[in-house]
Amino acid sequence: MRQTLRSVIPAGEIEARLERFQAALTEDALDGALVVQETDLVYLAGTGQSAHLVVPAQGEAALFVRKTLERAREESPLARVEPLRSLKHLPAALASCGLEGGRIGLELDVLPAAAYLGYARRLDGFELDDCSAALRRVRAVKSGWELRQVERAAEMLSHVHEWMARHARVGMTELELAAEIERELRVAGHQGPIRFRAFNNELFYGSVLAGPSGAVPGSTETPIVGPGPNVAVSKGASHRRIERGEPILVDLAGAWEGYLADQTRTFSLGPLPRRLLDAYEAAREILHRVADDAMPGVTGAALYERALELAGDLEGFMGAGDERVSFVGHGFGLEIDELPLLAKGWDEPLEAGMVFALEPKFVFPGVGAVGIENSYLVTGDGAERLTSAPEDLLEL
Repeated sequence: MRQTLRSVIPAGEIEARLERFQAALTEDALDGALVVQETDLVYLAGTGQSAHLVVPAQGEAALFVRKTLERAREESPLARVEPLRSLKHLPAALASCGLEGGRIGLELDVLPAAAYLGYARRLDGFELDDCSAALRRVRAVKSGWELRQVERAAEMLSHVHEWMARHARVGMTELELAAEIERELRVAGHQGPIRFRAFNNELFYGSVLAGPSGAVPGSTETPIVGPGPNVAVSKGASHRRIERGEPILVDLAGAWEGYLADQTRTFSLGPLPRRLLDAYEAAREILHRVADDAMPGVTGAALYERALELAGDLEGFMGAGDERVSFVGHGFGLEIDELPLLAKGWDEPLEAGMVFALEPKFVFPGVGAVGIENSYLVTGDGAERLTSAPEDLLEL
């Protein structure tokens, strides 16, 4: 018997998102948009099937599906979900939505060059421009429905102390411990992969890093990367065995109905050296004081500068030496690297309805890393904490 699929995202939610996106297109002087990236399709059409979503700045949006049409019609609440078997029919699809020329936006931050050049050949008479800034602005402010999914994702992470007490043992490898925690998350309904928007980035549940692994830098623009299992997957947990008296950093993303939440906690098997304990307490102090300053109208750059001020000349804040990163927090949603950014030069103000993860961490080469991370919702009064696991550094 064929499985019946359901539309997870309510029709009213999709309608409101499209209206906001159309307003953003008009604000950016775009006549419409052609959306093809899977996560953006999920956000605007309610399905991740292979398709082209045509969104005129005014008028009805339509989804033109290559594969699979029947599933897209079951998942998407859009009224117009139609087949598009060949790109030679794309101009006609645009015309059916009232777009026969003008400035049309593409997701140029993620669209492959070959795809862009193919559209340029086929869409003679259109001026191709970028709609990614407009779409990311819209996605940054979460609806009540989205926040309920984020809260479910955050709740998944509230049991990490129980899982660590149950599974962490001296002598097991980081990958073995990660597998136990990942199983707990999977049973709780976690989707597994964590989506990034940034090129060449991916994540699977998160990172479990012990001792020196926590201080191994890598290509990802994050303070904690880890060695990974091999050179092809050179981030996250490794085959290294966990030893007594070293920090274990557990940085996980919860996931519910595609929506994420981000949390980091630090553990140890046996007592840690005093400088690591002091660094952890400094990270927790920075977390609380920066979160207290986060409210509508405050810029991400101001919060980053506040974190630097609080860290002062303490060793290893947000990375060691040249590996130090220029942010202390990031937005999330369907992707883990959404807006807003709490980063150097990020002068956009926070707005009510935004969510962000704040992650002060300290890195000590050859020794390890300690830190803490919570997810927050920006409200009219400040920042409301979403992740609820105990914040104390737990010695197991």
